[in-house]
Amino acid sequence: MTGAAARRARPLRVRMTIRLGLVALLFFSIQLLSVLWIYVRNPNALDELLVTAEAGRIAAALVAAPEGPELADPRAVPEPFAGGTTRAFLIHDSVGNIVLRHDDGTLRVADEPPASFVVIRTQREQHGARFLLSGTRRIALAGQPLWIGLAISGEGFRPFVPVIADEIRVHVIFPLVLLSGLYLLFNFGAVRSALKPLEAVMATVDRIDPAQVGQRIAPPARPVREVEALVASVNRMLARIEQSVRALQDFAADAAHELRTPLSIAMLNAGALPPGPAREALLYDLQAMRRLISQMLDMSHADALEIPAGAEADLAAIAAGVVADLAPLAVARGRSIAFRPAPGPLPVRGHADAIGRALRNLVENALQHGPPGSEVAVSCGPGAQICVRDSGPGIPPERRAEVLQRHRRLAPGDGGGAGLGLAIARTIMAAHRGRIEIGDAPGGGAAVRLDFRRGGSADGGEGSA
Repeated sequence: MTGAAARRARPLRVRMTIRLGLVALLFFSIQLLSVLWIYVRNPNALDELLVTAEAGRIAAALVAAPEGPELADPRAVPEPFAGGTTRAFLIHDSVGNIVLRHDDGTLRVADEPPASFVVIRTQREQHGARFLLSGTRRIALAGQPLWIGLAISGEGFRPFVPVIADEIRVHVIFPLVLLSGLYLLFNFGAVRSALKPLEAVMATVDRIDPAQVGQRIAPPARPVREVEALVASVNRMLARIEQSVRALQDFAADAAHELRTPLSIAMLNAGALPPGPAREALLYDLQAMRRLISQMLDMSHADALEIPAGAEADLAAIAAGVVADLAPLAVARGRSIAFRPAPGPLPVRGHADAIGRALRNLVENALQHGPPGSEVAVSCGPGAQICVRDSGPGIPPERRAEVLQRHRRLAPGDGGGAGLGLAIARTIMAAHRGRIEIGDAPGGGAAVRLDFRRGGSADGGEGSA
């Protein structure tokens, strides 16, 4: 499969996931650029973020103690959030007392306690290339208010990169991942629900029996406009196929029917010729042509076979009738037919005339391939099955599936047949949900069984003889 074909074969869910990923990536890029643009254009916002982030790290390291707040680990002062900066801080309680202080080098924070109403304050001073940020943040520890005063000194834009990255993580990446996950789950559910009617239509199409060209697809139980349009389109296609198949079947049937009359006249004229090798050869060819025309009609009827509901046939009676009809042909060919009837009727759901045509083709094949003086045995049972045995060369196991196809013969010119007899029987058995089995007859020859018992499939599997 080429790359283009592989892409076309991707399920819709996979395509939606890829497209959703691309949309999420585009959205992330837009959000990232927007955040960067906002903070680059508004440095005061970056100052507030940096001071708030530093105050948050300090507040997270505090614990309440009887003497007042203190660091959870007095030996470890939290490192500055922004690299390349120096920082100092002090903490006032609600009455203005300093409860904790840390100076980073020469950087100090003024001891003046903030007003009680101050919650957040930030200001910037620029000293050449360096900046100095000072600010106050109000926090609560064990229900008591505290004020953290900060001083941060740094240079350039690099100290603000961590706070921008944290802002992007909290306000861009996390919401985007959550939103994309929810959107993906929603789309999976929506696509799955939307594809259920389509999958039902596909399953119905797969179950269509090629022998039943009149079948159509029922519309989905839950109407979906697109699926209904697809069903209607497929049904129109099936109607066109049925029309073409019917036309071909009618042509074959009409041609075979029209050829019967001139063929009968030709046989009468050939019978009036003086006896001799030429007369016998002509009669043999005319007989082969008559059988071919008969098989063309049988095949056309088999392709168009539809079994009415409630139709029943008696296999025992059908077999007896076929044996009686073909007994003169067996005598004319120097062979005999032995019939082993069932103890009683063998009723099956089926079309009696079609079953008779299938059995007739099997018996004619057996008479054609058996040696002169041989016997063809037709037996019924046990159960709903008929078996035809001959004393001919048999059919090799590796060729049994092949000879069930149209125009397939064991050897070119064997018996002058057209290779339709077994194909007709197979088509008729498929319409009856039965199967045709080819095996070896006791003592040599072929045993062909028409099995109408439920659960079989029309195939060329090797059956018991």
